Amino acid sequence: MRFFVSSDIRKNKPLFYGVLFFLAFTLFFWLASWLHFYSKYGFSKESLFRYYFVDPQFPERISIGQLSEDIHVGLFLHAMTLMVLFSLIGITRVRFKKLLIILSSLSALLYIVSDLIIYLFGGVFLKLVSFLVYQVLFILLWSFTLWGLTTNNGQKGSTSTVKSVSFIFSLFSLLFLLSNFLNFFVKMGFGINSISNYYLGNPELLIKRKTLEGVFKVFYPHLVSMAIYVLTLSHLLPFSKVSRKKSIFFGFSMFILSSLDNFSSLLILYMGTPVAYLKLLSFLLFQLLALYASLLIMAASLRREEYPALYL
Repeated sequence: MRFFVSSDIRKNKPLFYGVLFFLAFTLFFWLASWLHFYSKYGFSKESLFRYYFVDPQFPERISIGQLSEDIHVGLFLHAMTLMVLFSLIGITRVRFKKLLIILSSLSALLYIVSDLIIYLFGGVFLKLVSFLVYQVLFILLWSFTLWGLTTNNGQKGSTSTVKSVSFIFSLFSLLFLLSNFLNFFVKMGFGINSISNYYLGNPELLIKRKTLEGVFKVFYPHLVSMAIYVLTLSHLLPFSKVSRKKSIFFGFSMFILSSLDNFSSLLILYMGTPVAYLKLLSFLLFQLLALYASLLIMAASLRREEYPALYL
């Protein structure tokens, strides 16, 4: 949101060069997306079918656990990338920027949730079509953002654009929380015993104990990803007429709860089942706070009145 309250960022050389570096890395990300899609899904009907249904001769659906994890990661990755691009194009004089923002958001959502649609209804080509549409709109968004920042004088982001971006992020956030909830349920369930069994194992149920290496692979990226998510969510609250004290409370509480949820995954390996209570409680409380904050942001973005003055 720093970009929303800026006019011409070219006057701020460190910020301007930082933005150019971000756009360069975003271009690399776009190029790498083609290789990632090819290596994971392929571009043929046979390879797509093989990914979702394993073997054309003996079709068996991919696990819902794998799908929920892919959707969970995809929502975070694309939401955060698009959020910054939307913030940047919002201060340019590109006339159809709002249309680009809406179309690229819809295409990203379709691309991400297409896994679930294919899982339920079939039609593997939806993944390829949604990917191609999203890639085209993404590079158009990137190109016009670069063009707008380097050729035109900037302008302060309009209330309409800010509200559109806030609404889109709140929608991504709600879907992210839903995928987080689904991912937790599919992997562990919401019982203390099931959470304990997931980490500590259960020979009677043929469940292996999680290794430190396996848990750390999940713990490590969540240190940064959840911090970025909470930071983005909490710093949008001032746009929703939430007081300074409440914004600080929401932000601080979500940081603490997400950290407890993450660290409890490691602690349960050494301290046993009692930590499962902490794991479940911190997860549910974080979900509720983040859900409430997302709904506040969404409701504010749908109101007609101007946004309140920010705490700058």
